[in-house]
Amino acid sequence: MNTKLLELTGFALIGGMIYALFGGGKEGPLWILFWPCAIGVVAINVYRAKKKKLTKK
Repeated sequence: MNTKLLELTGFALIGGMIYALFGGGKEGPLWILFWPCAIGVVAINVYRAKKKKLTKK
């Protein structure tokens, strides 16, 4: 997968996390949006680490 595409997707997910946490609903954070974005960011980091490890060998 293209590195730039992963970076842009990661930035979008981080933006979604920030929006859900601070600019969310009137009653508080939008946890239903925050957690999927957080899991997506972690998944991208794990994918990039595995890819980097495989190319190192």
